Amino acid sequence: MKTEKIIIIANGINGLGAVRSAHQAGLDVITILTNKRDNAAYSRYASNKVFLPQKPTKQDLLKNLKEISNTHGKCSIICCSDWAAEWASELSTEIKDLHYFINISPLTVQTLNDKKLECESMIKEGVTIPSTETNLEAPLNSKIPLLIKPRTFADYATLGAKNLVISSEIELVAFRKKFEDVLDRFIGQEIITGNDDELWVCNVNFNNNYEMVSFFSFQRLGTTPSHYGVTSMALSKYNESLYAECAKIGKAIEYTGPAMIEFKRCPIRDSYFYIETNPRVGMCNWFDTRCGVNNVLYSHLISQHEETPNSAQRDNKLFLNLTGDIIARAEDREPLRSIAKLYIKHLTKPKVGATFYWKDPLPGIIFSLNNCSTIVKRAIRLTRNKVFKT
Repeated sequence: MKTEKIIIIANGINGLGAVRSAHQAGLDVITILTNKRDNAAYSRYASNKVFLPQKPTKQDLLKNLKEISNTHGKCSIICCSDWAAEWASELSTEIKDLHYFINISPLTVQTLNDKKLECESMIKEGVTIPSTETNLEAPLNSKIPLLIKPRTFADYATLGAKNLVISSEIELVAFRKKFEDVLDRFIGQEIITGNDDELWVCNVNFNNNYEMVSFFSFQRLGTTPSHYGVTSMALSKYNESLYAECAKIGKAIEYTGPAMIEFKRCPIRDSYFYIETNPRVGMCNWFDTRCGVNNVLYSHLISQHEETPNSAQRDNKLFLNLTGDIIARAEDREPLRSIAKLYIKHLTKPKVGATFYWKDPLPGIIFSLNNCSTIVKRAIRLTRNKVFKT
């Protein structure tokens, strides 16, 4: 029997997880990468690795997809980054003759990849979101502190970060002055009350009738950077309220394919606030797979219009990016006693490493060495600063 093939347009931990999930599903994996040092580049589970230029264009991607089609025939395609999802949707007319591809509407992808358009769309559909400022030149309706977000992934470079916390009127004035020519490239949102363990992520898939056919939810326990970054520690936990909310969102925006939908619960108001949707497989998709819900396989089956199985998630498993979590907590100046107490609390739970997997060890080893190098460099820099101050 011929093994079905899948193309993973890989990026970071997302791509590594997708490669492993596809391999576990029995698929022959072809990986497209932009960096030879990407996590997925070290995995032994990709039968073929194709490297794009470091600053690729849409045409570079299309060219390689054509070459893969000529060599390997039709494959399904999984996107593991915002840029890949957006480019693939824009190239959908050309791609559909080459490979099996979930044709998410380019307008939907563009909307979800633009925070201003996304927030406006969710408000229209009656989804509860934080108080949002889409015109940062005008007087604010929201109270400070305010979380500044770049509208698109391309705007991250303008801000120099994924987001920025404005804690005072003085900081707001300074921000407006610094970015006065590009203020329209950002939005501001109220910061919802609650610790990191009020953050929830749902990795899902919708079929071609906009019905949710897979769902995996987890509760974040830590992020890197702290509070506003990506998941560094999490607990698998089914959330029935968010199951219903995700199903409603998918139907409302007529969504097909994989998505990562984020929420935050406000303990004061006892309600969940929608944060964002990423139109691609989630960063922690390997966590999904290890807990019984292989969202990469679901995406593969949906792209080929095949029946999808029913899967129930296994709760109480711990996702951990140990070095990343330690760095984030240290930078946030969290007390050592508090960090030790948290780790001891979850010590006996079954664990899923962000990068380390004993059957495919090299990516985890390389990732850990790089993080340890970062820790040493920061420690040296802090020591030097203290010496010069004294």
